[in-house]
Amino acid sequence: MASEMRYSEVKKMLEAKGYRLDHVTGSHHVFKKPGARTFPIPVHNGKVGPAYVRVIKKLEP
Repeated sequence: MASEMRYSEVKKMLEAKGYRLDHVTGSHHVFKKPGARTFPIPVHNGKVGPAYVRVIKKLEP
């Protein structure tokens, strides 16, 4: 079972899958990848929740 992760680790995972940080609105860091849906990640206290970590791990590279 996934647990919360530091945002810096999550960002590296997304970048490895071809996503790039597009913008930040409040606590939401919005990532984009050409040909894929926009992926907003809420970041609180430098951490990303376990539900988002599970989804990110399942994303295609």
